[in-house]
Amino acid sequence: MLYLERVSSAVPDTTVSVADLQEVVGFSDDELRLYTRYFGLDRIAVAGELELGDMLVAAGDRALDGVDRDAVRHLVHTHSLQHVGPRYRLDDVRRELGLRNASAFDLSHVNCVAGLHALHVARSLLAGGAPEDKVLVLAGDRTFVPQMRVIPGTTIQGDGAAACLVGRDTRGHRVLGRALHVMGRFYRGAASPEDLQREYGRLYVDSLTDAMRAALDDARQDPSEIALVLPHNVNRLSWPKISASLGIPKGRTFLDNVRRYAHCYSADPFINLTDVVDSGRVRPGDVVLLVSAGVGAAFASTVVRIGEGTGR
Repeated sequence: MLYLERVSSAVPDTTVSVADLQEVVGFSDDELRLYTRYFGLDRIAVAGELELGDMLVAAGDRALDGVDRDAVRHLVHTHSLQHVGPRYRLDDVRRELGLRNASAFDLSHVNCVAGLHALHVARSLLAGGAPEDKVLVLAGDRTFVPQMRVIPGTTIQGDGAAACLVGRDTRGHRVLGRALHVMGRFYRGAASPEDLQREYGRLYVDSLTDAMRAALDDARQDPSEIALVLPHNVNRLSWPKISASLGIPKGRTFLDNVRRYAHCYSADPFINLTDVVDSGRVRPGDVVLLVSAGVGAAFASTVVRIGEGTGR
């Protein structure tokens, strides 16, 4: 069995409003209304003087507090931006976290679902190892050019990081099931021909719903048993339809951070999990559904039962 022993986040305190970005990203007044009124975006998390490495180390330190760091055998950084910016080396992050026994590598080929996919990679890395072995997954990106914040007609991207310590401690959050669906014909994303982009728009909701249903089937969980859906913080527009299609009761989709942070790439599900656990929105024994989609196109979902906890 796989357990999320610790989950933490490091989202900058600094935020800017969508209106503050209007001129720099070139939004018309109609586009501003689209992103705020319909998509539900308000504040965007902005790193400011923080570098990507600063956020990764902060999230990692919180997840590793009180943990034997020599037991961490692998460090995985998931990111969506192919160029992660200046002054970043994952080996520096590994060294600052004191992970002297850990290998370190990046995972980015499935874009914003890389964080959830990394949990499956961690399962493989732990197979055959010692019972106390652990994998630290760090999810995070920092946008260093304002124009890169916008996925046209979809969302605005914020800065942030999260950490997930994966192992076999049964006090952690147990992974019950998962699914990853990849539709390779959309691999060029926004650079795809217009006909493919229109097709992707038509298929998006059903494709994400199918991945969620597949994860629930893998976990042998009924949708009505889900305490909360923890989606990416892209926008709020599609969730009433998705929830109704799956039979998930109203009010069980956590969308608070869409307005609070916007879309922090592959870190979103872990940021949301951290928030709902810390705030008491979920309790031990509750089952939650983590969901994300990535340009390219990939759709992922992971079913988790909340554990009693192994510390902060």
